[in-house]
Amino acid sequence: MDDGGYRGVPPRRPGWQEARDRLRRRQTVWRRVRRTLYVVLGLGMFVPVAAFVIGYFMVAVPDPNALAASLNQPVTLYYADGSTLYTKSTAESHTVVTWEQIPQSMKNAQIAAEDETFMTNSGFDIKAILRTVWNRVTGGTGGGSTIGQEYVKKATGNDDPTFSRKFVEMVESYKMTRTYSKEDILTAYLNTVYFGRGAYGVQAASRAYYNEDVSQLSNEQAALLAGLVQLPAQADNPAYQQRRYTYVMGRMLANHWLSQAEFASAQFPVPVASTAKNGGSSLADRQYIVSQAFAELAQAGYSEQSLTARGAKVYLTITPDAQQAAEQSVAKVMAADKEYPDEGSALVSANPQTGEILAYYGGDGSTSYDLATTPQQPGSSFKPYVLAAGVRTQPDKIGLNTVYDGSDNQTIAGQLVHNSDGEGAPQITVKDAMTQSVNTVFYRMGADVGVSNVRQAAWDAGIPKQITTSLGARYDSLQNDDADGTGNGTTELGISIGQYAVRPIDQAQGYATFAANGQYVPLHMVARVTDDNGNPIYGFTTTPKPAFSDDPATNSAIAATVTQSMTSVASSSGDGLSGARPNAAKTGTAQFGDTGHNSEAWMVGYTPQVVTAVWFGNKKQPAAIYGNYHNGKGKNRGYDVYGREEPGYIWQAYMDDYLKGKPAQGFPAAPDLTTPTTTEPPPTSDTPTPTSDSPTDTTSTSEPPSSRPGDTFIPPSCDENGCTTEDTPTSVSRHRPVRG
Repeated sequence: MDDGGYRGVPPRRPGWQEARDRLRRRQTVWRRVRRTLYVVLGLGMFVPVAAFVIGYFMVAVPDPNALAASLNQPVTLYYADGSTLYTKSTAESHTVVTWEQIPQSMKNAQIAAEDETFMTNSGFDIKAILRTVWNRVTGGTGGGSTIGQEYVKKATGNDDPTFSRKFVEMVESYKMTRTYSKEDILTAYLNTVYFGRGAYGVQAASRAYYNEDVSQLSNEQAALLAGLVQLPAQADNPAYQQRRYTYVMGRMLANHWLSQAEFASAQFPVPVASTAKNGGSSLADRQYIVSQAFAELAQAGYSEQSLTARGAKVYLTITPDAQQAAEQSVAKVMAADKEYPDEGSALVSANPQTGEILAYYGGDGSTSYDLATTPQQPGSSFKPYVLAAGVRTQPDKIGLNTVYDGSDNQTIAGQLVHNSDGEGAPQITVKDAMTQSVNTVFYRMGADVGVSNVRQAAWDAGIPKQITTSLGARYDSLQNDDADGTGNGTTELGISIGQYAVRPIDQAQGYATFAANGQYVPLHMVARVTDDNGNPIYGFTTTPKPAFSDDPATNSAIAATVTQSMTSVASSSGDGLSGARPNAAKTGTAQFGDTGHNSEAWMVGYTPQVVTAVWFGNKKQPAAIYGNYHNGKGKNRGYDVYGREEPGYIWQAYMDDYLKGKPAQGFPAAPDLTTPTTTEPPPTSDTPTPTSDSPTDTTSTSEPPSSRPGDTFIPPSCDENGCTTEDTPTSVSRHRPVRG
């Protein structure tokens, strides 16, 4: 009798066949995946090995003697008219020495600095290479080259940041270890590597830094020289010297190349003073042109070593006449201030339509750093970027005739903001506020549009998002410092009146964008480079691009509005151009702490043909700045310098000289994009009596009025002995060198 149970094969649940089919499909897929992985793994092992073997027989090992000869080729820099600015020949700065002449201290130091496994590796370090690959993939930094690979890189002049180049370099380095002894390789490397100060090879470096023969180098001196190879462009940066010296000494101790007693008693080996290398110029200040040209090419991927290996001819955009005008304009004003020897100036002038730098003055040659690439607080000269942000983000509300409350002592976003000497007006247009540099107006405007929009407008105009200073420090711009100086992502409202440091070359770039009607063209001083035979190596080819908007009309309107806001500044400050030539300009001043004196003063301005940024301050450290040249209001000597004074007179003299004989050009009109309101704006005067900026509780001070508003001051005759007639809460600029 059947009781409903089952015998034999158990009953199957519904869908069992589908489940079994899915399992079989999964098994088939995984089987194929495993087989594919086996093939890929096999190829991954076989292909690199095969490529390495093939490459080994195809590559040529660099000849140390040939490389030494190539490094003796001169590199020549030419002005825009073809005349010679500078010839850099390494014939006198490159001396070959033997293994026996190089002291053990130098050999140990170089190995400790760059390749601790040098004596035992096969020309490459696989762990370091894998680490480098991982860094590249994840966006990190750090290299994995051995001394052999570095030598190959210098011998071939190939420094392309590609994996294929790195692979070939690794093969060449391996083959070199099979061809030459470790002693030969290290000797060749030490004879050819660049140490900075124009010194190729360790013997030249010993002379350049210590006036010593290489055989006399101490452990400490060797450690410093070995450390400089990593970044020779910063070889005279004291902070960089200390950092690299400390690192190399530590690695020498760890590898038992120094005893604990030697390490404990070691003292930093201060190098001798650097001798300015001026090439074809007798003026020390032109060394900064040379340095900036090489820095520009290095940023484009052309190292100084690779240019030397090809006997490069570098054609600059600098014109001799403009450069001479810049130097003479600075000298004329600075002659009156000779009793303040630590005061100095920087000037950068360019064609805003092409981006070509016409004149470049980074200082008088008395500092190892370039003042034109050293960040300084811009004060009120930053206000045009605030207006650009306002017109872009609120075009219906913010324009030249928009009326603001410009009265003194306003609390804005929790900050008490002052105008000059308590001056101001309850109702003032944006145009007049820019002319009179009314802090409360632009602080309020910054609060209305937001600091992020102000910062973005400055970036779009040309202020770089990241800055590498002339001292080698790299940081994110227009924000508060982190402990390491890289920025913590916080920007305060003080940006609206110049709280954050910028470089003179960057102010020239930003104002050039306004002058070019909103078209951004990178400023540059290298036009093209050829090798010794005239074959092209590099050429500047960047085309203009709209800075503030993809819509041409909007982009032009923003730039034109900013330009028109500044057309009365120079004339009202007594710095107008000859013949009442149309110009747009802005002064700026930053206060020295809470002393009531000033530490930074600026004049930045342009015509359609030329833009010029001038900074004036202390060359060595933030300090109070005083002038004797001309004071339109107050005492004649020892007055506090504002932007309208020393930097304004330098700007005026240079611009008049450069523009002499050139046709006067006007600026495009600025369309009014604002929505009409019932508020009747006060009349706008072309030459209003300006107010002076007094220091605010944040960072900026404005400019005192000229003694003759609307008139152009005719300066007294000044020479090296002075002038024959006499009439005139900020934070420290970060990354400025502090000495004494």
